[in-house]
Amino acid sequence: MIKYKYFFGSDSRSVQFLSILNNEYSSLVVVTLPPIKKGRGRKLTVNPVEEYCDKNNINFHYYEEEKYYDDMEFGIVASFAKIFTSEFLDRNAPLFNIHLSLLPKYRGPTPVETAVLNCDTETGYTVFNIDKDIDTGNIIFQNTINIQGKYASEVYEMIYNLFKEDILSIDFNSPGYKQPSSKSSTSKYYKDDFNITKSYLKEAKNKIKAFNLLGPAYVEFNNKIIKIHSYSDEESESRIKLLDGFIYPLQVTPEGKRVMSFKDYLRGLK
Repeated sequence: MIKYKYFFGSDSRSVQFLSILNNEYSSLVVVTLPPIKKGRGRKLTVNPVEEYCDKNNINFHYYEEEKYYDDMEFGIVASFAKIFTSEFLDRNAPLFNIHLSLLPKYRGPTPVETAVLNCDTETGYTVFNIDKDIDTGNIIFQNTINIQGKYASEVYEMIYNLFKEDILSIDFNSPGYKQPSSKSSTSKYYKDDFNITKSYLKEAKNKIKAFNLLGPAYVEFNNKIIKIHSYSDEESESRIKLLDGFIYPLQVTPEGKRVMSFKDYLRGLK
């Protein structure tokens, strides 16, 4: 029987890795999740991986937990919104996850945001063999990038580009090596985490950088919510007072408006 390389993914980050793998591997088999009901109208909505496959004429399958993928050589997993059961892992070929940190540091769902929030100077990505616990399997590949002063969106792009350079160097037949023990983990962030209205300046800057994709960070200004996408370290009259100083926003989304410069927003208030 001919064996194929499989890809499992379900969101926009998955698409970035899928596009790279699809260029390198012929006959890649894509597995994603079925449409779900979203929004007020509870309309069935397909995920970004399915959208990408439709636009690029790539065949895909919906994930089936009870299935035995007997033609799978190995599977590559990137941002797949499903935890594999022990039974699924036991009956199928090895699966390898792409995790966006230098494991064992920052296991869990938000490694990039947490690294930026903590002002880390470096991070990277890890490819590891999925086992029955979360982000704990044998490591087969890691690579590192310098992220000092970077926004989360920039870190993601750097990792995608690094993976593109590395893909042919990754040995998916390697047994890898056991991860050192660590309790370093991340968790989900919620709307209240993005609020910098009562923050000190350093914390506010870190949140703006860390949450520019996930949030973004926001501040209550003139009784309105202002989402802040980026800021400047140069002083100007376009500023917002925080607990211990001023933040100088660049790109913002004011409540009920489109993305614009903060300077233009202030001009519109006059």
